[in-house]
Amino acid sequence: MPDFLLTPGAPFAGVALAGVLIAALGLMQLERARLALAGVRSLPTTWGMRGRFVLGQAAAIPLAAVLLLVAAAGAEGNSRTMLLVGALAIYLYLGIIIPRKPVVAAQKQRRRLRLLTPGFVSYVRVALAGYDPPTTLLERYAARPAKRILPMQQLVAEALVLMNERRLRPFEALRHIARARGCQELTDVAEALAQAESEGSDVQQVLAAHEATLEALLRDEFTRMLKRRTMYLLGLVAISLVVGILGNLLFVMTGGGSALAHIGG
Repeated sequence: MPDFLLTPGAPFAGVALAGVLIAALGLMQLERARLALAGVRSLPTTWGMRGRFVLGQAAAIPLAAVLLLVAAAGAEGNSRTMLLVGALAIYLYLGIIIPRKPVVAAQKQRRRLRLLTPGFVSYVRVALAGYDPPTTLLERYAARPAKRILPMQQLVAEALVLMNERRLRPFEALRHIARARGCQELTDVAEALAQAESEGSDVQQVLAAHEATLEALLRDEFTRMLKRRTMYLLGLVAISLVVGILGNLLFVMTGGGSALAHIGG
């Protein structure tokens, strides 16, 4: 390592790495400014994602190369192995995992919102049946944070903020936030609510149909998941049985392992 730091190209490599880190910081600030201007949280743009991948690769490759050079400079044994593993880990984390974080987080959030949508629809139906105004029912839903429904509560809270900032109708603001999240089931519900709010019509039947459809879809997905996991478990059991039977046969055929010991001697 000291030999590498004393090479003529070490300062230039350090300056290049610092430039990459500064560019990555600038990209993060640019994305934050874009989200602040839009008023809602959303996925980075296509060019934003490309920039994240390019900067991730530009930061990961030099760091991994430094560790590889150190490993090739004279490290031996466990030290060399640790350096190689560290180079691979740095490349995967900086070059792949960090650039994909917004996409992975959005996918997880969409799945959670999809699971919470039937409960939210039931709440809205009951609140509208009790003649609660849209603003009141949304404020009441987000008033007491609960861990189980926290993603939906955060979405509703952002809709209330957007409603106050842009002077939108409550369900219209909810539609904007739902579209930004990318959850199609929630977006359909918000579209129906916004349309009923603008037309002054009753949305109870539409919400009931959405709730029944979502519950049927989630029930089917849960059944398929159980079937897949059952097949995985059956496969593991079958493999373990085959391995166990073969092991017992080999043990019997070799006379308790004595034949193999004789061959080895």
